[in-house]
Amino acid sequence: MVPRAPVVIHNSTGIYFADGAPNFGSNTSNFEGFEGKVKGFAIADDGSRFAWIADGQVHVVEAPKWEKIGSLKHPRAQEVCFSPMGSFLAVWDTYIKNKDQNQAQPNLSVYDVGKKKLLRSFFQQSQISWQPQWTADEAIMARNITSEVHFFKANDLSTVAEKKVLAKLKSFSLSPSKNTHYVTFFMPSVQGAPAFVHLYRYPDFKEASNALANKSFFKVDSIDNFWNKQCTACLILTGAEMDKTGSSYYGEHMLFFLSIKGDATRITFAKPGNIHSVAWCPNGQEFFAVYGTMPSKATLFNQKCEAIAEFGSGARNTILVNPAGNIAMIGGFGNIAARFEMWDIANQKKIGETECSDTTHVKWAPCGQYLMTATCSPRLRVNNGYKIWHYSGTLQHETFVDELYAASFLPNPQLAKPFTVSGKPVKGIESSIATASKQKYIPPSQRGAKGGPVGAPSTEKKFLSQMEDPLKMEEPAQLSKSAMKNKKKREAAKKKREEEAESGGKGGKNWREPQPESPPASVAAPASGPGVQVELTGDPDKDKKIKNIKKKLDAIAKLKAEQKSGKTLEINQLSKIATEDKLLKELEDLSL
Repeated sequence: MVPRAPVVIHNSTGIYFADGAPNFGSNTSNFEGFEGKVKGFAIADDGSRFAWIADGQVHVVEAPKWEKIGSLKHPRAQEVCFSPMGSFLAVWDTYIKNKDQNQAQPNLSVYDVGKKKLLRSFFQQSQISWQPQWTADEAIMARNITSEVHFFKANDLSTVAEKKVLAKLKSFSLSPSKNTHYVTFFMPSVQGAPAFVHLYRYPDFKEASNALANKSFFKVDSIDNFWNKQCTACLILTGAEMDKTGSSYYGEHMLFFLSIKGDATRITFAKPGNIHSVAWCPNGQEFFAVYGTMPSKATLFNQKCEAIAEFGSGARNTILVNPAGNIAMIGGFGNIAARFEMWDIANQKKIGETECSDTTHVKWAPCGQYLMTATCSPRLRVNNGYKIWHYSGTLQHETFVDELYAASFLPNPQLAKPFTVSGKPVKGIESSIATASKQKYIPPSQRGAKGGPVGAPSTEKKFLSQMEDPLKMEEPAQLSKSAMKNKKKREAAKKKREEEAESGGKGGKNWREPQPESPPASVAAPASGPGVQVELTGDPDKDKKIKNIKKKLDAIAKLKAEQKSGKTLEINQLSKIATEDKLLKELEDLSL
């Protein structure tokens, strides 16, 4: 039996736990939950401690009994985070200035949770990248200050242990390692100058020559760092806000491989387009990338940056490798119709696939055998809740939660144990959410509403046939007697014109003779061709309508001439031509 992995649920009413597999939905933990407005929460990476912000305080509880070990008064608290093992807690308050003294107060506080002691408070104006960074063994803490990175001994923040100063420094990344520690520094492109990434061993970064690896590139505004589990290599995903080639709305991406051995390689892909997602395998020897224009590809690379396996293509923009390292979830979420596939990495075989509409959050369970998808507010305000899926693709549990803000498995690294992947789907349940209709969209004007123009398409079949061939019109409906009479007149006039053209015109001459002027009370209407006259009635209202109809008939005549010359007309132009008989009927009624 798979060990339980509790689910943390945060919604508009508070925060509480629920069991994962196998006791889905129930709560066998000792956490009583909290009722009230919760701004946010944090969980230590090892799942040992849990904190949330509510009522102007930061509340902290500890596993396994989940008893409260303290509450910190922070009326302006907005963010909270733990160090990897939960020994230290950082709280970020809204940055404000004292109105009387016009001075700001320190708004980033770091606590020693075990000793229940405030270690130090810092000034941190921006909420972006406010979190301090710790190594996995919690020996070092680091934070970014303008053009500088300050390193501290994690249990003593009174003095700066090491400092790195770089002009135009934008970001850094401290490796989450337990023994030897490494750090990357990033300087973006400015005024045409190249961007740089430097990889150093801590604390040997005082001299530039001590860098283990360097990489420079152009047109880069930001980077994301992806360390492997052993912290011997780091993937650098670069981003540019503007793609000057115009190939992508989301900017231009590149992926680089840096290692402590000195490698600095750009990964080349078999398909052009964005790099949507990157993920390391837990063994630290291979990594995945989902890339390219849709349908995007998923490829597995080794540390030589060589493609060693392909995992199909499709509408995908996300990849997550389970903690056991034997299954990869490859899916499409966000602006792509939500669907995911499960792949056996070792055998390069698809295990299962399924649809999961309206997904805003996806995460593996600590055991690696179950996957959670959630629909959270305010991204989506309908069908809020979470689902738990077996790796074979079957739905195991579904819970709806009003105004769900976040749902996540409680971390437990001890559950990430190897298991044999089975290709047989386990028994599941059906989702209670109705599947969206896959019927093709038909514009309202093409849905056959009553009173539509004569000859207009009235079914989906007719509309689609026009899409395939705009010139292919179906026979109009049965015409009225008056419309049939006008049609015969037009055909007779057309035949007469053709005969005159063959004989060289009137009198056998190949030029037009002057035509007698029309009486003041009549207007020539070449809607269906010369010879059709429109008589004005003397009634201003009727004459105005007659003139408007004449304009429409003139336009139809022009379209018919273009159609006859071989020009392909648009659907709306063909619809105009189809209204000719209706307009002639209206004209006849007005002339009575």
